[in-house]
Amino acid sequence: MYEPIRSKSVHSVADPAQSPHRSREAELDIQLAGHLAALLAVTDELGLDEAAEAVAAQVARLRGAPPARHAALSRSDDAALHRR
Repeated sequence: MYEPIRSKSVHSVADPAQSPHRSREAELDIQLAGHLAALLAVTDELGLDEAAEAVAAQVARLRGAPPARHAALSRSDDAALHRR
């Protein structure tokens, strides 16, 4: 015989207003920054300084911070790079 449920279900759908979501554009920016960071590593290895600087500028624009690079290339302290 059927007995009605007396307690509230724990399997209810979460309130969308309570969970943070990024826009599709923000997700694509994050993905693009990752791909450009990989390209930056290759351009640094090949010694393409001008191209590497252009890629680094785009990564910095997308991430809001300069990319982590080899200390000799970024002219930063080794310890500071390690902390990042």
